[in-house]
Amino acid sequence: MTPQYCYRCGALTPDPVLVDEVHAASGPGHNVYACPAHAPRVPAALTPAAALANALRRRMAP
Repeated sequence: MTPQYCYRCGALTPDPVLVDEVHAASGPGHNVYACPAHAPRVPAALTPAAALANALRRRMAP
């Protein structure tokens, strides 16, 4: 994998971790990367799948 910039600290990391995919309606989206130190700190709701799961869980709650 090619080095990428961490979304949080801005450092160029040789070991980037994919933490999000940003989709665009009018063109190509882009990937968001983090360095290994900041990847565990990404909130789970940042990913579309986690956001959908949280919304469904709230809707199903009594």
